[in-house]
Amino acid sequence: MTLSTRSMKVFIRTVEDKSFAAAARALLLDPAAVSRTIRSLEDELGVLLFSRSTRVSKLTSEGKKFYRDCQQILQRLDAAAQRFRNDVNDLRGELRIGLAPTIPRRMVTAVLPQFQRQYPQIELQLLSITDPLEIADGNIDLLLRTRALRKRGGAHKDLSGLVMRKLIQSRIVVCASPAYLRKAGTPLTPNDLARHACVALVTLERDVQNEWPFSKAGVVQKVKFSPKLLVQGEALREVALAGCGIIRLLACHVQDELLSGDLVQILTDWNCGSSPAIVALYRNAKPTRPRVSAFVQHLVQAFRPYNVETA
Repeated sequence: MTLSTRSMKVFIRTVEDKSFAAAARALLLDPAAVSRTIRSLEDELGVLLFSRSTRVSKLTSEGKKFYRDCQQILQRLDAAAQRFRNDVNDLRGELRIGLAPTIPRRMVTAVLPQFQRQYPQIELQLLSITDPLEIADGNIDLLLRTRALRKRGGAHKDLSGLVMRKLIQSRIVVCASPAYLRKAGTPLTPNDLARHACVALVTLERDVQNEWPFSKAGVVQKVKFSPKLLVQGEALREVALAGCGIIRLLACHVQDELLSGDLVQILTDWNCGSSPAIVALYRNAKPTRPRVSAFVQHLVQAFRPYNVETA
């Protein structure tokens, strides 16, 4: 038998009640179970804890020392558990936030100061995540990502035991830099993309998005291309700004660039496909940890302006 908190609690109760039988009644155990536990402790420690007679069992000197040690150990364990419960349940302590490659860092960092002012005792950690299993493994508290879509449409199966909260539902746009469009011309129909440099997005699940759907007035077109450039995450916006070609992504990712004219939206009279939501994923604990709930609710409110009706 190895020492356990249960056996130490049985021993302490026996000492304080001054009787094996009284300890058994208090712990709702069979007296024989209490006797076996004490005997196992003595065998494990290699000492006698009680000097037994037909009338009474008294603590030995070793038993007195072990009693003091057990009290200290259990008190420290209780204190540690209480500190952990307070840390988990209070709006303080660390909050580990995983950012998938497709999440624009500037969108997240822009809303952090207000959260920090409201919850100064929460320590935020922003971590780049390339494997969604890290949230299931407990390495992060919540994951921000674009809803997983397969190469040919349809959502990837969600990890079990997780809660998904939608943060942003933005439309999809196709755009390029003015420099690229001056050099290569501006596509007027989806079929025109066949003669252009289209950049493919690689998702968190390693799907290559090289087939773009378009629709207008009941007409549906799918443009499949062989990309010369494949990128992941925010690099998609950067290569478009550099003039590498045409990209397709959520409008919220390039809102500033479209407003400034650094990127130009094309094929504006076409619907560019179904829009995957940006979501927060976190473990399904009941109740949800307050730190997680507070941050997710903050994002829902802060990201509200990015939500637009999909075309």
